[in-house]
Amino acid sequence: MNICAFIGDMYRDYSSMIIRTLMSISKERGHNIDIFGNCAVSNENPLHAEGLKSILSVPTLSDYDGIILCSDTLNHAGLSKSLMERLKSTEDLPPVVSIRSDEEGFYNIIPDNRRIMYEVTRHIIEQCGCGDIGFLMGRDDLKDSHDRLQGFKDAMEEAGYEVREDLIFHGNYWVDQGPETADFFVREDGTVPRGIVSSNDYMALALLDELILRGYKIPEDTMIAGVDNQPMSATRIPSLTTFEIPADYLARTAVDTLEDILSGKSVADHIGVPGKLIVRESTGGSASHDIGDAYLRLDAMERDYHLKTSAFIVLSSEYEDIMNFKSSIELTLTSLMSTSLFSMGFLCRYCENDRELMGYFVNGQIQISSGRFPNDRLLPEDFDRKDPRTYLYLPICYKNEVYGYCILEPIMDPDKFFDERLEYILMIFGHSLNRIRLYDKLFEVADVMDLYVRDELTGLSNRRGFENKISELLRHRSSDAPKVAVASIDMDSLKYINDTFGHAEGDKAIKTVASCINSSLSGEEFAARMGGDEFAAVIILDNQGRIGQFIRSIRKFLDEENEKIDKDYKVGVSIGICEVPDWNHLMESMNSADQAMYTEKRIKKNRSDDYRR
Repeated sequence: MNICAFIGDMYRDYSSMIIRTLMSISKERGHNIDIFGNCAVSNENPLHAEGLKSILSVPTLSDYDGIILCSDTLNHAGLSKSLMERLKSTEDLPPVVSIRSDEEGFYNIIPDNRRIMYEVTRHIIEQCGCGDIGFLMGRDDLKDSHDRLQGFKDAMEEAGYEVREDLIFHGNYWVDQGPETADFFVREDGTVPRGIVSSNDYMALALLDELILRGYKIPEDTMIAGVDNQPMSATRIPSLTTFEIPADYLARTAVDTLEDILSGKSVADHIGVPGKLIVRESTGGSASHDIGDAYLRLDAMERDYHLKTSAFIVLSSEYEDIMNFKSSIELTLTSLMSTSLFSMGFLCRYCENDRELMGYFVNGQIQISSGRFPNDRLLPEDFDRKDPRTYLYLPICYKNEVYGYCILEPIMDPDKFFDERLEYILMIFGHSLNRIRLYDKLFEVADVMDLYVRDELTGLSNRRGFENKISELLRHRSSDAPKVAVASIDMDSLKYINDTFGHAEGDKAIKTVASCINSSLSGEEFAARMGGDEFAAVIILDNQGRIGQFIRSIRKFLDEENEKIDKDYKVGVSIGICEVPDWNHLMESMNSADQAMYTEKRIKKNRSDDYRR
């Protein structure tokens, strides 16, 4: 069986355990498993996330017998939303099994989040003997967060205690809100709730650490419990009471479910997952570790941290000295191989009409390659798998500039799997490719910054220039400033012009469109050529009819230019425009503008048999 899996945040404990289990199953049962995702995603910059998102569109879904979906590991920056849209719009989609997240229309293997939180809360109530209990909720946009909140409320109401909104903190399921969470729960008189129930271990541990730093004792001053039984919850001092939902059980059940579906067995849409409460020191349980051993582990972690930091600095300097693509590829392969985490690795690049294998390492040997292969393949035929294997697919990108993807076969070793080195190597490799591509042009253009942000053919900004300008415009825009809209503009007939009259005439048509767009702008507004026949513009909505004015102005200028050139073709454009609520919704608004533009293009095509894309 060929299985496609989508998993994000790969070097976190839960995702790593899912991948370990899938690797083991691949070997046991003879399945080929391809895992597409990322090491981690920054929440800071939506443009950066676009590059990471590209990996989700790499596989041809109909090539697989089944799909395993871990959508809750891909929640950052809209990755899960994009993936779900693709899955649900794909014809001939194989069976999809969703792990830990209830996704409509698919098979779901999920814990009973409401019941889990009920049991954890009941334990806290029994230990505290009162209703002075706070709740640390997960992300508001996730269904499981609300299910767990309801389980907390069920237990509190059953015990006859009031659920107070001022004791419910809305968190993000991660470890970066410890101080903020502590500020929320610490009262003016310095006391804290007698108990605090957290929707997961990460938030619970962040709060526990912060409270200890502020001088509070756990569990004497407050009891804390989480969910998921992350490995660090057992090694913290004090150790964390939690509820275990075994990740390996989830992964095995997912594969079992796909096997049953493909064999024709009847399978329920929802399959429940058992779990168990694990009582530890944070709620009064007995000590589960030795203090001396804890100090030894802490010392080892500190040494490991300094070694990795030094290695990152050295690696950065090595990449900075590289001035050509071949050397950058070779250094990347060497760095990946030296981690001792992978038995094989491949670097693949997107080309205009196909793909290229840039280089690979197998059995400790590095090979720089320039072999091309079709877009419907993930690797050249020479590298087709002879034995069952698990491959990881990760994006090679710099912000939202996408260059290709990396394929890795992890080594099945309980002591070695993922760490920060993998993410760092791929990130700096993408940056290196971007920098070297710029260096290659420096011999022709003196003004480096102008080259970096301006399109040579039209004089408009290029994609980078557009990103720089819109970032500057939106990041710190005041609430009372006029609203902003983004326009997606696409030429209607460039291919026909190129094929019939030649590319020189096509370039003239592109410059005509650019000139008409530029002439339609005013004030702070700006436009860019995003590539080929694609343009974008930012419109300042300083009056109610500004969008209509902009569209009519472009049409008017194009009509005038078409009369002047007097050719056997007409230069036209399709336009879609969407208002941008704020910086965080930029990519969503740009996608909506694209969809509106494509809708207009389809309408034109249906109206005229002579229409040529």
